[in-house]
Amino acid sequence: MPTEDLLSAVSRADELYNHRGRPEAVRESVMILSGARGGAKLYEVQWRLSRAMFFLGQQAETAAEKLQLHGSASDAGALAVTLNPARVEGHFWMGVNLALYAESARPPRGIRAILRARSELKRAVEIAESYHDAGPLRVLARLEHKAPRILGGSRKRSRVRFDRALTLAPGNSVTLLYAAELALDEGDQERAAGLLERVIASPPDPEWEFENARDRETARALLSVVRSQ
Repeated sequence: MPTEDLLSAVSRADELYNHRGRPEAVRESVMILSGARGGAKLYEVQWRLSRAMFFLGQQAETAAEKLQLHGSASDAGALAVTLNPARVEGHFWMGVNLALYAESARPPRGIRAILRARSELKRAVEIAESYHDAGPLRVLARLEHKAPRILGGSRKRSRVRFDRALTLAPGNSVTLLYAAELALDEGDQERAAGLLERVIASPPDPEWEFENARDRETARALLSVVRSQ
């Protein structure tokens, strides 16, 4: 694929993903990336496919659709890792999608997905922990919060990772919300309330506009519950 064609496809896909408040924009980005000539051998195409299908999987309405999208996204992430194992994006998006795939998959596939997700996310932390507003730390912390202890779950370790992520990206609404949910599960309502208040008060970030709006709504609902107890 000529360099200028690749740059054009990647640039357009990024532009569309930035408008992810409209799912049709993300679907169009998938079409562009999937149609890129030689895309199966291009790292820049594969990790972006993994990212785009992650978003569509999150928005999917049925468990079957989520499973299919996160499975395909995991495959794209795995291919990206094969093409360039030294870069963070492939490991990160592969790990994110495996973690979400595990939520809908039955054992033993779900168990294997959790273990592999943890491995990929740990590798992403090693390569670039600050990537995507400390995304590797955020998602690994979330996985360790939710996973059974026998599969690497640990609320203590999860909190340490959330604290580190918030040191690197203190205003990220996704990290703040996840950390608040962990605090609620730990019975620390004061910490949870403080984190939720930060989500609501955080200034909007143009690169996270969709997530900011979504997380503020969730935070308001959770904070109302916390204050009523």
